[in-house]
Amino acid sequence: MTDEQPVNKQDAWDFIVARYRDLTPHESKHLHALQDEHGLDIVLHLFQEYSALRLGRPLTPDEVAAAESQVAGWRSEVILPLRRLRRTLKDPSGFAPGQEESVQALRVQIAQAELDAEQAELYALCDWLSSQAWAPTRASKNAAGDLKRESRTQYASPSWPW
Repeated sequence: MTDEQPVNKQDAWDFIVARYRDLTPHESKHLHALQDEHGLDIVLHLFQEYSALRLGRPLTPDEVAAAESQVAGWRSEVILPLRRLRRTLKDPSGFAPGQEESVQALRVQIAQAELDAEQAELYALCDWLSSQAWAPTRASKNAAGDLKRESRTQYASPSWPW
């Protein structure tokens, strides 16, 4: 994409937020299970959908690996600790009895920090993609629809994530 405009970060964020909100409860549960049990990076996964569906640029497995390496440190050092802390504070009765209200207020702040960190990850992915050379290929008129249907069926596939 080096010869084109940089990836629009706000458009990417709006897309993945809308896509995440659009998941069925089953799809959401499946994604979170893959995140917890297999280390799926949901932001990266939704970014792949953004690149394919909005930009018409499906990422190759090598590109996905390169993108993942760009954000792996941020994810492990910032996002995952915030997530663990937020989850720990979900039930403070064992370590902060009588402080549930203040702990929950703190949990809300940490949840926002986690979301902000995920947004920063997405922006880094946008910068990475903007720096990559890409020679677009001709796509059929129905390519976006095909990609959308394929993406939706991936959630139910035993071999998912891609």
